[in-house]
Amino acid sequence: MPHAYEIGLFIHLLAVFLLGGATALSFVTFSMMRRAKTVQEVRVWGGLGRILSQYYVLPATALALVLSGAYLVSKSNSLYDWGASWISWSLLAIIVAVGVGLGVVTPRMKAAGAAAGQAPDGAVPASIGEMLSDPVLFAAIHGNMMITVAIIWEMTTKPGSVGAVLAVVILGGIGAASAIPMYLRQRG
Repeated sequence: MPHAYEIGLFIHLLAVFLLGGATALSFVTFSMMRRAKTVQEVRVWGGLGRILSQYYVLPATALALVLSGAYLVSKSNSLYDWGASWISWSLLAIIVAVGVGLGVVTPRMKAAGAAAGQAPDGAVPASIGEMLSDPVLFAAIHGNMMITVAIIWEMTTKPGSVGAVLAVVILGGIGAASAIPMYLRQRG
């Protein structure tokens, strides 16, 4: 019979798995919507994204991750504590990622999906293409993907203070900075 700590660890690892999967699915959905040639394709991929946002998959998974992590810290018998930089920075990173997801990604993706729902079948109109080529949306989705990677990195390597900060800042920054070429092309 598993002990409570082992059950908490299972829930925590399951939440990590789900967070990584949902983030990757969000990334793929957005990428496929951007590559779509027809409004019908945008609708199909947007429908998958709608499932993620409609049921608040990422925030719910993040909440399960934080709550199970808090339980594990409280029961770790001083193995881990809230003063550990990797815990603090991972918690901050997940709060930022959820905030960016709810405040930036979800409204923009819903707007693009709504526009695709109202558009006639055929080629993707320029207005929808512009919505899907928004550098802020691109930076937010890519930044969140890399922040998820940073969180998983921190959970597995448990770096010291400098390493914890660098993992979140560098990986999140790389994800967000990936929008710079798109931005520069648009300003062209």
